Amino acid sequence: MVTATEEKYVTFAIAEEMYAVPVAFVREIVRVPKVTRVPLVPGYIRGVANLRGEVLPVMSIRRRLGLEEEDLETAKVVVLDWKGRTLGIVVDRTAQVVQVGEDQMEDASTTSEFVRKVIRTEDQLQMILEVEKLFAVGVLEERRGMGSRGTDTAEKQEEAKQIEEYVQIVTFSLAGEEYAFPIQEVQEIIRYARPTEVPDVPPHVKGVIHLRSTVLPIIDLRTMLSLPAATVDEFTKVIVLRLAGKQFGLIVDRIHEVIRVKKVEIQKPPVLVERSGRKEVAGIVRKGDQTIMVLNSDALLSGEVTDLSREEDRGETKAMRREVETQHIIFRVADERYGVPIEEVREINRITTITRIPKSPDFLEGVMNLRGEVTPIVDLRKRFGLPQIQRDESTRIIVTEIEGKKTGFIVDSVEGVEKIVESAISAVPEVILAGEAGRFIEKIARLEEGVILILDMARILSEQETRTLEETLERSAGEGTPKKNVAKKSLKRALNGE
Repeated sequence: MVTATEEKYVTFAIAEEMYAVPVAFVREIVRVPKVTRVPLVPGYIRGVANLRGEVLPVMSIRRRLGLEEEDLETAKVVVLDWKGRTLGIVVDRTAQVVQVGEDQMEDASTTSEFVRKVIRTEDQLQMILEVEKLFAVGVLEERRGMGSRGTDTAEKQEEAKQIEEYVQIVTFSLAGEEYAFPIQEVQEIIRYARPTEVPDVPPHVKGVIHLRSTVLPIIDLRTMLSLPAATVDEFTKVIVLRLAGKQFGLIVDRIHEVIRVKKVEIQKPPVLVERSGRKEVAGIVRKGDQTIMVLNSDALLSGEVTDLSREEDRGETKAMRREVETQHIIFRVADERYGVPIEEVREINRITTITRIPKSPDFLEGVMNLRGEVTPIVDLRKRFGLPQIQRDESTRIIVTEIEGKKTGFIVDSVEGVEKIVESAISAVPEVILAGEAGRFIEKIARLEEGVILILDMARILSEQETRTLEETLERSAGEGTPKKNVAKKSLKRALNGE
């Protein structure tokens, strides 16, 4: 029988020592889950995990206590609850639940801020961890930044007018040629999966797949456009379009970029194409030496294909329809997936020539010429303190516009566009906000395959770094005599595309 002077504790091993926490704070004990690492957080934060639909921050208790990290097969995660907050701590192994009386408790003769009491038994000493100390996160509001980023109504209206003059298009390749769809027609971009074949359909319809609550027809765009067949590889993607309330998946060779073009720059198709009666090409965009054909999705999709697209009649479907979905550009840096709301991305480009600026800050990779505009380029690997790798065909630059000024961010690869339901997006755990990452990680999306860190690109650089960037560019563009004006010449070379 448990008396009023007794309490239960969960005990576990860390290195050669035994520790304990009150069982009242322990929600569960699980195997170490797949953890998504978060950049620029304290070293003792391993990252975040998706624990049955909940975002769980995971802490290395070894590192928190100043010990060397070890990956052990016996490791477990003790999930703690404290004042409505949740935290998983990685321990070397769990031991047992013990019942402790007041006569077994002693003050700890240690300087550790995490241990004030110990449990003494005949053959063992167990140190009681102060749970609230593990959750300590510092001054959160300062980390997030208290400065206002908002614009007044007039500024927003003016910005909306400017945006209306532009069109964003998603570009992709087919048989060596460049094509595109307007981004407002693109619901998401997914990996290719072999569809289930359907009898008595046109040859370009390869079958159907199940995408959440929808039966999605899969169309081979090469066959539809009378192009030679191709072998499916790791670059093959499916662009999901939504038209007239129905969805369709179109197989493409490779996704390339999201670019922003002025409406007036979209030219009419050649006269011969118009006279032929073919309506598949809605317009032509010239980008340097490239010709991008903007496709007319209405003309591509026939009634036979339309009939294949349907939503499954399941009880939960209506509830799913009511959920708000937002589109995000998904990209990778190192082994982790990140997202950014699609409206914050102006375009996505391959890397061309980057001109370095002398005496520039470490985070500034250099500047690029993007259609006549000098754009500063920041390498996210450097910004996140990650090791550098050789750039390749997958490397991309995501261009955002911050307070009217473009900034490019180098990422390892761009996976595509993904729709995320509002209910799958959570706030950032406070223990993550304690690090520098708390400034620019806006939210966390929980998906079946793990979690995605949703970034606020406007806050990747601190206010001081932004000022330093602006001062560096201004100094480079306006420095002295021709002999000493190295930075100015660099900028001119960038403008000329050299």
